[in-house]
Amino acid sequence: MRKIQVVLAGVLLCAAPLFVQANEPQLPSASDPVVEKGELQWFQLRESRTEVAKQLGLPKMVAPFGADFEAWQYQLGEVEEEGFSHQLVFRKSTGELISIARNYASERTVDEWFPEAETTAYFYSSPSDPKKIEYSVRVRKMHGGRLLLAMGVSRPGQVTGQIFLIRDTELAAFYPWLAVQLKRPAKP
Repeated sequence: MRKIQVVLAGVLLCAAPLFVQANEPQLPSASDPVVEKGELQWFQLRESRTEVAKQLGLPKMVAPFGADFEAWQYQLGEVEEEGFSHQLVFRKSTGELISIARNYASERTVDEWFPEAETTAYFYSSPSDPKKIEYSVRVRKMHGGRLLLAMGVSRPGQVTGQIFLIRDTELAAFYPWLAVQLKRPAKP
């Protein structure tokens, strides 16, 4: 009898991690970008509300803002209290998805999504002192007129709490200073 108890205890101890993993909330596969065969895969910014709901589920909150925007806000995985892990913005008039912000509860490096050869850092200067940098962002131009932004970082190895995917044609509505800088010719 003692032998059976020992074997049973061993089996339960080995299976315990499986029970823990099964009870942890699973994030939808579309919640973060992934690199497959050297290509970044995430949203194309052509998805409809229905397609987004199939990929991420229904939002925790829907909030109209501005004249023509609607935000879908999600609490997926680890989030700060009252915070949102994802915010997707649609144009109300057309239903088009124009951006997605991914917020992380703990800052992290995102270098795998921002290869140095495809990424440029941009800086926002203080209006009162143009030599004083107040904010930086790493930008990766992607096919389909999309821009991937790592907020608050300027070089590899730095950590961020947010990435942002947006149509290049919509950037001026959210980050006018960055839209202006992206139109300038690159310095040699």
